[in-house]
Order: sequence, then C-alpha cells, then structure tokens
Amino acid sequence: MLGKYKWTFMITLFMLALMTAFLLQGVNRSNASGDLSDPFLDPYALSLAHRHAGPGLESAAEKNVQIQLAWPQGEVIAGAQALLSLTVRGGKGEPIEDFEVTNEKLLHLIAVSEDLQQFQHVHPVYKGKGIFELPIVFPEGGAYKLYADFLPKGMNELTRMGEVSVRGEPPAPAILKPSETLVAQVNGMRVELSLGEEPLPQTELSMTYTFTDAKTGEPIDDLELYLGAVGHVVAIDQSMRQFIHIHPLNWASKGPQAVFGVSFRESGLYKVWGQFQRNGETFVVPFAVQI
Repeated sequence: MLGKYKWTFMITLFMLALMTAFLLQGVNRSNASGDLSDPFLDPYALSLAHRHAGPGLESAAEKNVQIQLAWPQGEVIAGAQALLSLTVRGGKGEPIEDFEVTNEKLLHLIAVSEDLQQFQHVHPVYKGKGIFELPIVFPEGGAYKLYADFLPKGMNELTRMGEVSVRGEPPAPAILKPSETLVAQVNGMRVELSLGEEPLPQTELSMTYTFTDAKTGEPIDDLELYLGAVGHVVAIDQSMRQFIHIHPLNWASKGPQAVFGVSFRESGLYKVWGQFQRNGETFVVPFAVQI
C-alpha cells in the first residue's frame, strides 16, 4: 500500500515539474510569431466571441444606453472643421460617467458616408459627465453614419449609431460592387485578403491579410501595433444596418499575416476596411465582399 502511494506521489511531482517548465517557456518568449501558433493569440477571438454581442444579447440596462450628438459650433459644412459633442446616456437620461478602455481608447468613432466611400476611425476626448468631444472634418457633403464603440463600466462593449447631414457638394453617385480582386497596392506593399472558404452568413470565417513587398515579393514582417493590435477591421453592409468591429486572432504579430475571426450576421454586400500601421503611418485597405 505504501509503495502504491509513493508512486502516485512521484508521478504527481513529475507532472507538476512538466507544467512549470511549460509555463516558464511561455514567460521567456517576448516576440510573437506571425502564425496561429502565436502565444499572443487572443483566446476570445479564436472562439469568435471577441466581438460585440449585438442588440439581441444586450441586457435591459445595456439596451437603454444611447448616444446624443450635438454640433456646438452650428451647421456642419464639407471641408470645414466642426466640433462634435457626443453624450452617452442611460435609460433615465442620466449621463453615464465611467468607461473602461478598449483597444487603448475610451471611445472609438467610425464615420462613414452613405455611399461607403468615405471612412474615418477617430477617437473623441472624454470631458467627463458622459461627454466626448472631437473636431472633425467631413471631406464631402451628404449623409454620414457615425458608429460609436464604447464600454460602460460593468457592461459589455456597446455600439450605437448616429447620423449627420453635411452641407456641401455631394459626390457623384457611386454604386458599390464586389471587388474584382482582393489584392491592393498600398505604400509599396502588396496586401491580399483571403476569406478561406465560401463566405456564408452566420458561419465562422477566417479573414487573412498577407503583406509582401510589392517589388520583391518578400514577406513584410515589420508591421507595428495599431491601437494595441496588429490591425483592426470594420465591416458595414450596403444598407448600413450591420456594423462589425473585428479584432485579430494573432494580435501581436508583426506580419506577414494578420488573421481575423468573424461571423457575418446577414447576407449582403459589405464594405470591409482593414486598418494597419507601419513606419509610424496608419493605412487603410478597403475591399467590398459579397456574403
């Protein structure tokens, strides 16, 4: 009997030693690789849970949270700087004052023109009492949608939408069509997007951006973190009702690949903007894809 317990004790010690060695290996790794063996993989993103829950899964308190937009300097004019004041309010109209940081900011604002040709990802400054302010310039006249991403303390991350009509010459009508090829040339780089398989709604998809030198074809491996990650992707459908802010799986990668997990809620034509950074410069890679 004593020998039996002795062997059990020795096996337990051996297993603990193996686990300790494994954990120490992870601690000593400081650089992320560019593939899915990356130790900096976001486990929430890998399960495709690291995204906004959507209105259907919000609690009653979360559903009552709304945003109020105001333009203290008057009418918004194309090409001129306008001051945006955005207030986050609860169900009784009271300002929500406490927010958690998400991707290095308290609030992310995506401004998109009605034809999905103009895109801005900006960050209003918190002034207290639920109020965020930002000077912003809209390059063309017409209607714009404003999508605010924020995380009130004690709640899930929320997305709320507002609208603004910008006075000025509207752009020539543009018809959104699926991109003929998911390859773009940006800042001397060749950027290719792969969806992995046939993109269907409510199906778990991987979106992989591959970066190579446009002249030599050599892999790009010096991407920089943008808002705490290798990149961010925003997808908005043609009707502008579906908004998805997608985070990377291999968040600390420097390239040549940035991999994202996503599930599109509905079928339709989507404009997809990938946002990345290199040499201190942020750049945007847009595509249009049919789901």
